[in-house]
Amino acid sequence: MSDKKLYILTYDHGGYVLWKDEVKPRLLKIFDWLEKYPKLRIGLDYESFTFDEFSKCDKEVVDLIKKLLEKYPDRVGLGATTYGQPLSLTINDESNARQLSYAVKTNLHYFNKTPDVYAISEFALNNQTPQLISQCGYKAALLRSHVMGYGYPKTYDSAWGKWIGKDGTEIPAVPTYDKQGRGYNCTTVDNWILSRWPVDSDLYSLEDFKEMFKKYSPLLASRYDDLTQPIEEVTAEIEKHDDYEYALLEDVPSIYGEPIDEYRTTDNDFHVQMPWGYCGNEIFNGCRQGEVNAVEAERLNAFSCLLGGKSFEEKSEEAWKYILAAEHHDVTICGLLDLSRRFIPTSLNASAFVKDNSLKYIKEKFADKNSDSIVVINHHSFDICEYIEIPVETDVAVFDGSKKLECEIIEKNNKKTIRAKVCVPAFSIKRLTLKNVDIEENSLFSYNEETCELTTPCYKIKLTEEGIAYIKDVATDKVLTGNGTGELFTGNINGVDSASKGEWTVETFKNSAIATQKGEIGGIPFEFTMTFIGKSKRIDCKTKVTMNNELVGRTDVTQGRPVPFTLNGHHHEDKLCLSLNVNLSKDRKMFRDLPYSISEWNGDLRKTEKYWYPNDDILIDTEVSPEESFNNTTYFHGIYWLCLRDKENGLAVFNKGCMGSAVNGNHLLIPLIYSNEYMCGTRILEGVFENEFAIFPFSAKMNNVELHKAALCYVQPLVSVTVNKGNGKFNTIKFIDFKTANEQVVLTALYPENDYILARFCNYSDNNSSAEINSPFGKIVAETDLLGNDLKSVTDGKLEFHPWEIKTIKIVKD
Repeated sequence: MSDKKLYILTYDHGGYVLWKDEVKPRLLKIFDWLEKYPKLRIGLDYESFTFDEFSKCDKEVVDLIKKLLEKYPDRVGLGATTYGQPLSLTINDESNARQLSYAVKTNLHYFNKTPDVYAISEFALNNQTPQLISQCGYKAALLRSHVMGYGYPKTYDSAWGKWIGKDGTEIPAVPTYDKQGRGYNCTTVDNWILSRWPVDSDLYSLEDFKEMFKKYSPLLASRYDDLTQPIEEVTAEIEKHDDYEYALLEDVPSIYGEPIDEYRTTDNDFHVQMPWGYCGNEIFNGCRQGEVNAVEAERLNAFSCLLGGKSFEEKSEEAWKYILAAEHHDVTICGLLDLSRRFIPTSLNASAFVKDNSLKYIKEKFADKNSDSIVVINHHSFDICEYIEIPVETDVAVFDGSKKLECEIIEKNNKKTIRAKVCVPAFSIKRLTLKNVDIEENSLFSYNEETCELTTPCYKIKLTEEGIAYIKDVATDKVLTGNGTGELFTGNINGVDSASKGEWTVETFKNSAIATQKGEIGGIPFEFTMTFIGKSKRIDCKTKVTMNNELVGRTDVTQGRPVPFTLNGHHHEDKLCLSLNVNLSKDRKMFRDLPYSISEWNGDLRKTEKYWYPNDDILIDTEVSPEESFNNTTYFHGIYWLCLRDKENGLAVFNKGCMGSAVNGNHLLIPLIYSNEYMCGTRILEGVFENEFAIFPFSAKMNNVELHKAALCYVQPLVSVTVNKGNGKFNTIKFIDFKTANEQVVLTALYPENDYILARFCNYSDNNSSAEINSPFGKIVAETDLLGNDLKSVTDGKLEFHPWEIKTIKIVKD
């Protein structure tokens, strides 16, 4: 197709978050511009949360948008394609699905229309985006991140093609052209021109852009940039050119026609950087807590509904919407604590309401007439054997029927807790009983105060003033991590490279141990706790750091290189980091989980990225040799987990929000605190900041899907509650009978909607798989899209999955 026109797509990027006070004035300007400039067509790239929030605090804004869309139906476009404008590689799988589905539903609610071409300003792209947006009704996409402060995709030497994602889903897309711009802290050249020229930049004009990219036809210049940018001058210039034609998102498919070229992407084609440790990770941790609590609450509500209880769909929606708003890129990367401290608690309170009321109904159904009980709920799609903790008044033991479980009483601060190992099948609730019996006190844990060595059923841990000298496998004596004298925490504090020192306190119990170090790093007090339980290989860790306006992280040089002000918060190795030296071979590889994905990371983010500015080199994709990958510091992150593994062993870090890492060889650093100059809002920290994560050594026999399930058990553990005597009729219930061919199909969501239950699964595998799903409490009737619309009927409960496919099924309650 040959088309010499320059098509121009211009959308105002903004909304309630960050731009609350700027939205109404800009809308009023747009009314004036549409009369003044007859050619102008413009779109509104607002997060859909904007419409919900302004409907409560300033309904005139929503009315103005509605009036624009009604008065100028062919000249004003709605560009809201996500509910909260997230950076999609830093939120979990289900958050990605809800960001899309709630956007569509919210747009339709207010305006009876929604975009059918997916486009974003900042980095809401990942390798499962084609599948996700296709399941929300999108017909095409822009494979472009226009403002690339925090992420960018691959570029293509092509005008139009089929974007083929991880699972093979194809969606027509306009790509980022080669040399159009990619790299952190820049924009695409057309976005820059359409947002700032000729007022703030004489660098390039639209004519220059047309000449630079004349090989591409049709040629699209697109702008998705801040609504405060001075665009009237460039609007006036466009009015003079007959060969310039405005387009809206809905015009894109008809302009381009059928795509021929193929854009096959991989997980590593989507690069993201985040200021891990910024605000003490408070916002990242809070967003994680909100999204997993929303998932857990609605799953419990689904179980309650299947038993005949009430649906709390509206409250669950409130929980989701406020956490999706908290995941907004400007909340997280600009440290908008006033918003995060409103949005996250609002979400958590709504989730707590759903959870508490669902559990109240469930408890009634499981109350035993003879004794107090414990109800344990596994809302996952796989069997779980994990430890639970329940407050108790007296020394008791936990029984599963007549079988006494592995358990122990822990008494601290005059309060007793019983910890028991419980095995619960997938999608099941189990009632356990408490009985007054003696519990043996033969300890499996010991601590040698002279050698400072803690011995557990799994490990030998040498503790030092500096931290942890080593963690050894107790059976093989193999060193799993070896830090020499220790260096538990490292960081640049007030301009000085520092390492931690402190004193350890170790408490051993019959079936657990707690090791706590209190100390300081560069004058900053910290408390670090490791908890070892039974024969579990997982080591649960907590950090508590007390900040008093110290500067943490470098702003001058890192590893001998100047650090630009724009990148201060992204050089992780100089932040206050947990430090682990993993004992693996040089052929070790790095893996992580991403939205609906598990993948190997073989990139190197430390290479200098260049853009389209004069005299700059263009970033070219290059293969990184194994030697380079091992010896150079690289950054990588995982949503729930990341790991290093070789052919025999591995070590993973599970996290509850601190998702980033810096790796050099086998040296793994997890950044926890950054408090220094930062381009999007310096936040110097004062007060106490906490992080939770787990260290998980594992054998190579454990595959990555098993690792993923272990991480899910950490962030979304078994739910357990005590139940008083009553007249319940259930002892154990399996709500859904779920069988999968290779154990690699995993539930990601289970929730009530209208009069049915929706269950979403993903095949976390490069192989085809299948599943058989049945329920004694309902009938599986259909596969649906992400909006709940039926795609095809299901009569036998059997599903076929191709690699990395996401499927949602509808269960009608009996």
